[in-house]
Amino acid sequence: MYRDTQHWIETLEKANELVRIKTPVSPSLEITEITDRVS
Repeated sequence: MYRDTQHWIETLEKANELVRIKTPVSPSLEITEITDRVS
């Protein structure tokens, strides 16, 4: 179990399971596309 959200994010980073997107995206338009691509 994770202590908090920060601990969860750190765990994902250490496991190379977190992808950080540096380019700003529109949540209403882009998140669906990103989700479709990785599923």
